[in-house]
Amino acid sequence: MKVFKPCCLLIAFVFLMNAVPAEAQNDYRSLHQSALVVDMHADVLLRLLHGVDISKRTATGQVDLVRMKEGGVDVQFFAVWPNPHKFLPDSMYEQSMYMIDELEKLIRSNPDKIMSARSVKDIQEAQRNNQIAAFIGVEGGTAIENSLEKLQVLYDRGVRYISLTWNDSNDWASSAMDETNPKYTGHKGLTEFGRQVIRRMNELGMMVDVSHSGEQTFRDVIETSSKPVIASHSCAWALASHFRNLKDEQLKALAKNGGVVFLNFYPGFLDVEFDKAYQALRKAAKPHLDSLKVKYGAETGKYFSERAAYLKSKTDPIQPDIEVLFKHMDYIVNLVGEDHVGLGSDFDGISIAPKGIEDIGQMPEITRVMLEHGYSESRIRKILGGNFMRVFRAVTNDR
Repeated sequence: MKVFKPCCLLIAFVFLMNAVPAEAQNDYRSLHQSALVVDMHADVLLRLLHGVDISKRTATGQVDLVRMKEGGVDVQFFAVWPNPHKFLPDSMYEQSMYMIDELEKLIRSNPDKIMSARSVKDIQEAQRNNQIAAFIGVEGGTAIENSLEKLQVLYDRGVRYISLTWNDSNDWASSAMDETNPKYTGHKGLTEFGRQVIRRMNELGMMVDVSHSGEQTFRDVIETSSKPVIASHSCAWALASHFRNLKDEQLKALAKNGGVVFLNFYPGFLDVEFDKAYQALRKAAKPHLDSLKVKYGAETGKYFSERAAYLKSKTDPIQPDIEVLFKHMDYIVNLVGEDHVGLGSDFDGISIAPKGIEDIGQMPEITRVMLEHGYSESRIRKILGGNFMRVFRAVTNDR
């Protein structure tokens, strides 16, 4: 065992104090609360569909309005996901419209907490009034049902980005899941109509989102778009080789385009070894989860809470912590620069998150970790929300 003399301990202490940025020695929460904080993707509208009141603190789930405020979130993109496996109430377009209706009901019921936002001016107004600025992002180009007219309607209702695909490809863009599936026989990339969609989104001032898109679709988008492109909830493939993540060449192309990748918090996209262990655990847990589904019903709050509690009891020993999220952030910063990374949690669309950032109320912990790793205040402000504002202004021509 090594023994250190008192003078060595003093030198080491002075060195460590100097190595920590000045901001980190102050209250990281103050920095976080004073910064513009943007979360580019949360699936909490799915819980609204199950009758959950997210205007108050909820015992389940990862997002509610109370925890958004605790997390210092100023701008929240609410994901509208038309489910290809279940029609609520009917077509993909109608599902999307219905989910927007539900968000609007939430906003009308809580005018002191949240407001509908579509522009930079709206963000500024929300900040003045201490409200959350609620934006809409559609997760899946199936929502437009091959119609530029329906794209226009979605824009008019407040949609400010569309993820071109979810895991399912549509008639004009192929998904990452399909492009990496050897059995997939459909088209790859954008069709001519797909290119029309991109050009029309550029004209409208709607952000083009390549999260979930296949590599060929990604390349076609970069070639077609005249505006910066985003990945609303993706991570770095070099650190976790999951088909949902972006390879170095994609990250470089996105940066050259002026775009931003917003980091997904799902540990399966952050750590491949965890993903393997978690999938095995889920397979082993299936009989018990199926019994809960029979007992409570598949679409009940009780089922979801019991399911989450059971899975958490099994995943605690293998669950990675917030450092794994920082590693992806730091990798992208070192690869393409601090102007091209942000946050896209995917909360309420993911079953588990890293320890230390398990719900939206813990967002200040990201600021703490960045400070501890020596990130400057200006860099932190960019990552928390500044990079989004740059892209949003460029896409919308909103100054």
